[in-house]
Amino acid sequence: MDRVLIIASVVLALAAAYTDIRWGKIFNALTVPFAALGLVLNTVGSGLEGLLMSLAGIGAGFVLWLISNFLGRILGGGDIKLLMAFGALMGPLFMLWTFAIGAVIGGIIAVGVSLRHGLLGKIIKQMGTSIYLRAAFSEPMEIADGAGEVRLPYAIALGLGALITIGVRIWSG
Repeated sequence: MDRVLIIASVVLALAAAYTDIRWGKIFNALTVPFAALGLVLNTVGSGLEGLLMSLAGIGAGFVLWLISNFLGRILGGGDIKLLMAFGALMGPLFMLWTFAIGAVIGGIIAVGVSLRHGLLGKIIKQMGTSIYLRAAFSEPMEIADGAGEVRLPYAIALGLGALITIGVRIWSG
């Protein structure tokens, strides 16, 4: 059963990265069936304990969604549902590692994309100004003009985070 869950997670990671690159979205038609598959396979394989693990994985994703909304919608809805599907398949700890590793990879990709498009200096300057205004005058922080000009398909970072987490899991036994 574990092998099937790993294969499903790899397929989900690759498919989500593809749809995010191709159409700029991670579709519910992709994430919902994989979440349901995780619920079913974990319940069949481990009974109530498996069901609770899958539900905890979905719940951990939901908590990330709440935090993301509180902090200003850091993650998109598709990204959150992708993480929830990973949680349903592999559990909450896997989902949290995928998120953490994906965040690091996403940051690296964002710096690379910003450098390529000549936006990094502009963003850093605006961030410095915003931090100063926030600290000195309690002004709201703003994102640099032009920062939204380049789209980052975050499913690439999350998918790589999942693949690395799977690799570590397999390697460590």
